[in-house]
Amino acid sequence: MMDNKQVIDAGDQDKCYDYHQSANTLFHFMSELDYLLHSLTKQSLFPRYVLENVEYLKLDYKGQQVKWLLIPMLCFCDINLHKLSMHVGDNQKTGTKEGYGQYGIGLDKKWCEQMGLQPISYLNGNASQTEMLGLVLNQGLELMDPYKIDKSNENLYDFIITQVALSKPLRGQMKKETTEVQKNFHDEREWRFIPNLEGLTSPEFLNDVTTPEIMNLPFRRDLSNAMQAEKDTHLKLKINIIKYIFVSNLDDRDKVLELLSMNFSREEALEMATKIVIYDQIVKDW
Repeated sequence: MMDNKQVIDAGDQDKCYDYHQSANTLFHFMSELDYLLHSLTKQSLFPRYVLENVEYLKLDYKGQQVKWLLIPMLCFCDINLHKLSMHVGDNQKTGTKEGYGQYGIGLDKKWCEQMGLQPISYLNGNASQTEMLGLVLNQGLELMDPYKIDKSNENLYDFIITQVALSKPLRGQMKKETTEVQKNFHDEREWRFIPNLEGLTSPEFLNDVTTPEIMNLPFRRDLSNAMQAEKDTHLKLKINIIKYIFVSNLDDRDKVLELLSMNFSREEALEMATKIVIYDQIVKDW
């Protein structure tokens, strides 16, 4: 007969699966109120093409170094509320625009797991794992040209792209609009949603050697906007999995409340209103 002490009921098991050293919410922040309003109206988050610096992998394509890749993704941070100000705001000491914006949505982490979001791997430039990834990428770089894919190696191609899309150096450069900032990426505890673009017109990735246009902001914006038209790339939201709605100030809150009253039932609007967090107020208590 099984000892009752060895039996864990479903309720206790759920508690074991809660996060204790990290947040139970994943946060996605934006730089503009309009982005947040659009996401709430459409009840969706929309991946965008993001420049990723890959100099740490020492990639070479036909004698030219690949420094940047352009990859579609949605980025989230796994940071407890009281530490979010360092992620959201800009660097007050240096005056650099390092923050991701004071507008955002916090989503239930367990739901995010079910939707396939994945914590990324942080790579130490001095580690053998990083060297091996660079070697594999260099050997298969020809496969990474989306216009010259060898169908017989398609699974290898997909694996390489996925590994790159879910990896980042411990520290490095990040593009903010047209400027570059130095970041400690490991502090961001990042998770990503990578849309499935199979059968769609949007490219899975581009690099700065074969497509130097990716370094131009208007080009990246056009690609991201075009991907928004592909509905299968969206991360569809449900009211019950939204835990927080971040706005910068009281005026922003009023605009969100107006949008909720116009686009949701009274009950839904009231439920959503209780989730609004005003950054200017709460940051003083973090």
